[in-house]
Amino acid sequence: MILINAHNLSKSFASKTLFAGVSFGIDEGERVGLVGPNGSGKSTLLKIIAGQMSADQGQVSPKRGLRLGYLEQI
Repeated sequence: MILINAHNLSKSFASKTLFAGVSFGIDEGERVGLVGPNGSGKSTLLKIIAGQMSADQGQVSPKRGLRLGYLEQI
């Protein structure tokens, strides 16, 4: 059963594109890691998934009734 489905996500700040055309699904029971260099958009992607930030393009569809938590880095 899919918990979260993301389709064609894109996000830019000023003239810098962090990511474009990102699509994925996370199924129940899966464990997911997000790895990349500093400034590549990892935290931004997580904020979009958690609903704390909007994508420039695309959509995130969580399973109905799913509760997400996000602990921001300091």
